Amino acid sequence: MGKSEVAQMFEKLPAAFVKGSVKTPRTFYFSLDDIEKWTVALGPETCVVTPGKPDNADCFFKSTSQIFLDVWSGKRTPSATDFITGAIKSNNPLMLKEFVGAFQRNQ
Repeated sequence: MGKSEVAQMFEKLPAAFVKGSVKTPRTFYFSLDDIEKWTVALGPETCVVTPGKPDNADCFFKSTSQIFLDVWSGKRTPSATDFITGAIKSNNPLMLKEFVGAFQRNQ
């Protein structure tokens, strides 16, 4: 079986990273469908993607793979309702904007 669409997307992140877009090092954790678990560490010049859960993360995103892919592709913009209903869970929704802004997505 091939890699999931989510795995393929995460593996492309280092190439899409815009150096200088992040001022302070940050660690993001993504849990999708309770199956896909990914950690992305961003710094001013670096983007490191690893499968699995980190010991500590500055920001986490928990949802379904489909919602994540829709948000990433721009088909869906997270709303307050997504967070209130639990469709998307995050400890820092504003930091998620910083994450999205660190990548060039129209490759």
